[in-house]
Amino acid sequence: MAVSPDGIVTVSDAAEILGVSVSSIKRWVDDGTLPAVKTSGGHRRLKVSDLLELARGGISGGINLDFFRKKQGTSGNVPDPASVYRELLDHARNCRPVEITHALDRARTAGMSLQMAGDEVIFPLMDEIGRLWQEGQLDVAEEHLATRAINDALGRWKEAVGTRAGAGRQRLAVGACPPGDHSMLGNFLVEIMLLERGWRVLNLGPNTPFDSLASVARDQGADLVWLTCTHLADEDAFATSLQTLHSRLKGHGAALFLGGRALHGNVRRRLTYDWMGDTLAQMARALEDRFPTSPGIEERDSSLA
Repeated sequence: MAVSPDGIVTVSDAAEILGVSVSSIKRWVDDGTLPAVKTSGGHRRLKVSDLLELARGGISGGINLDFFRKKQGTSGNVPDPASVYRELLDHARNCRPVEITHALDRARTAGMSLQMAGDEVIFPLMDEIGRLWQEGQLDVAEEHLATRAINDALGRWKEAVGTRAGAGRQRLAVGACPPGDHSMLGNFLVEIMLLERGWRVLNLGPNTPFDSLASVARDQGADLVWLTCTHLADEDAFATSLQTLHSRLKGHGAALFLGGRALHGNVRRRLTYDWMGDTLAQMARALEDRFPTSPGIEERDSSLA
């Protein structure tokens, strides 16, 4: 979507436009330097015209014109996620994995965000494919081919993010799926989302013992550990082991984030964690709240710190 001088942007977009950290934007809002409004959900939004005026006053590091070029380049072309979902489901049902990959490639290059692709296309698609498989309408081979095709498209998404990632990244996130969980897509989506936000990421992948996860997080000095849980082999053992994992992580300052469809209501009430959610969009907001300084952007306003 194109951004005009009369447009409204998020705090993260404002930081990218001015080339400063998210914490700087929030500080300027709090001290009255930047006007802002709040949405019904309590999130701050800023006028592009106010950002331009601030830059003209010399307070920020200038204007990041690449932000506007990127937004302008995708103006009017972002596909409807419901349409992409239907297209991918048709390809899955007719065993056309290459077309699944191409459709997701087109959505990415047309400007669809990773959060939208994950929350409104990929997660619902995999739920539906799983339902069709359970009902005998899809063979397991077709499910595997669709999963592989989506994974291939996400691999290219990750490569595209890597070409934009800047140096000086500081924070480290370590992720995994719990023991007995062999799924990959949800974990891969979280990995790419973190890379987009400038994090260093170690993704240990499926079926990872909690002892190994805790050791890597400790040895590497992780700020964040995340688990995506599509399947729990033993809910009682998971809840008990998670409590130990959370205690170990807390001891060296790492936060524990949880997500995944296996964490239904009955399980959730028994778990210990720092944050739990259901969507990439929710996790993105939680990251902004918990880690307000964007780790991939160098501060250029140290005189105001």
